[in-house]
Amino acid sequence: MQPSARIALATLLLGAATYLHGLGSLHIMSNGDEMIYAQITRATAANGHWLPLRSEMPDMVNTKPPLLFWQGIVTTDWARHWTLVALRWPSVAWTLLTATLTGLIAWRAKGRDAAAGLFAAAIYMAFLSTYRYGRPFLTNAPETFWVVLCFFVMLWWRPRSFESRFLFPTIVGGIAGVALLTKSFAQLLPIGVGLAAWHLHDARLAGGGRDWRRFFLRSVPGLLWMAILSLGIFGLWFLLDPDPRAIWNEFVVGENIGKIRANRESYLGSLLWGRMSIWIYAGSWFTNVGLLAFPFAGTLLRGWQHRREADETERLLWLWVASYFLVFCLPTQRSGRYLLEAMPAIAVLMTLHWRRLLPSALATTVAAAALMLAIVAWLSWMLERETGSEIFSRWHWGILAAAAVVVSAPLFRGRPLAACTVPAAFCGLLAVSSFLGAFDPPWGGFSPESVAAARGRVVWAPESFRGSAEVYRFVLPGATVRGYPREAGGPEPASVGADDLLIVVRHLAEPPPAGAIGSRIDLVSRQTTRQLLEMLAGKVQENLFCREWLVR
Repeated sequence: MQPSARIALATLLLGAATYLHGLGSLHIMSNGDEMIYAQITRATAANGHWLPLRSEMPDMVNTKPPLLFWQGIVTTDWARHWTLVALRWPSVAWTLLTATLTGLIAWRAKGRDAAAGLFAAAIYMAFLSTYRYGRPFLTNAPETFWVVLCFFVMLWWRPRSFESRFLFPTIVGGIAGVALLTKSFAQLLPIGVGLAAWHLHDARLAGGGRDWRRFFLRSVPGLLWMAILSLGIFGLWFLLDPDPRAIWNEFVVGENIGKIRANRESYLGSLLWGRMSIWIYAGSWFTNVGLLAFPFAGTLLRGWQHRREADETERLLWLWVASYFLVFCLPTQRSGRYLLEAMPAIAVLMTLHWRRLLPSALATTVAAAALMLAIVAWLSWMLERETGSEIFSRWHWGILAAAAVVVSAPLFRGRPLAACTVPAAFCGLLAVSSFLGAFDPPWGGFSPESVAAARGRVVWAPESFRGSAEVYRFVLPGATVRGYPREAGGPEPASVGADDLLIVVRHLAEPPPAGAIGSRIDLVSRQTTRQLLEMLAGKVQENLFCREWLVR
């Protein structure tokens, strides 16, 4: 059964706490683009003008429209308050607003049921994709809100919104224009296809030629006006920027058209094989929902079995999901991130079918969360035992204990499994966040003496991907950080000044390099299969951690 309003509200509050916990951490679930966007924001702010965008990487300037960078400039006060929290908190605000729209759709779809609205918002926030992309300084959180708002406006004021030929196309076109300025003009295609599918459904095309005539006469002009208006708003970037040619070359041609080109010799080959094939792309629905994968699979099954009982709202939601999936099958670069704007519809659909799901589907989420808690607790204990120091605070152990109570509740009470499923997913995310946060300063940072030694000097840092050295500006505030490819082993000697410092990465057991000033402990990412097996066997310290040395 669906949880009560009180339990749904408590779940939603737990979700909000999960999103705020560790927001300023160096190790939150994120994407490599975050530090690139941070660098563009900082460099643009240092220039003292809103446009043109600036970057320390000449080929990574106009990689996205300016709204995200303007947001970062405002929240950091032109980079004078340069912290990760200042950059990230608007992302959480956008995500909460999207969760609100999700809840309102479910509230109306379930006959103004407050519990359903709260629960749908909590489900959306419990998705792994929402948590991973809805907190960092990325375009995904604001983009998702504005795209979802387009569909929300049409759905909320139906049927008047579908009958309107100018007012609602103008409103939706304005909203879509902001969405394009947040991410890309390419977002117009899935928005347009999704809304066109809704209009086609509303026109009852299966009824005959009259319905086609009604669609072309009533809906197509409004859709065209919406597209023209949204593209016009996006075009303001070209009008306001003093170098529109750079936007065309870097953003339109390089960033967008480049993703349509085939990465293999055959388009059909890239469609059917490889890590960007349609099969991997379809599986990203399940990776996006994370620990709720089996409840989502149950929703797909129940939705098909009860398709004849579905009302108009549910049918429109399925069309929304299908439109986004089909549109992003077309580019050769297919990613689960492209489906983020359809995840609110998934959350509402899961809410509508929650009472029909098998207990075993819900139990898998609780069991997976319990396994995550066990792994985090074991790693925490092993690390403190190997280092002989109290790395984790009492808050960490308190979080693990409280999470253990939540995931074990179905074992000791009557039938609370449906009520514990989503909270268990939040507990799993919160436990991982608490574990990773231990490797932030002070334990995972350089000493005050090292920070003082680096202030005002150039520090060369290794980069495993472009722009990742930007994170050291938060580790060594006041230093001028420059990156070099990790595989190169060091920067070009000709570019290094006599007073520059260098970040050198070593295993924990290795002695300090010559000229060492200080060090910090950091996590090793992207372990091999052998390293993962060794960690399970107890060799945690050797494979999970490294030491970064600051040397002359």
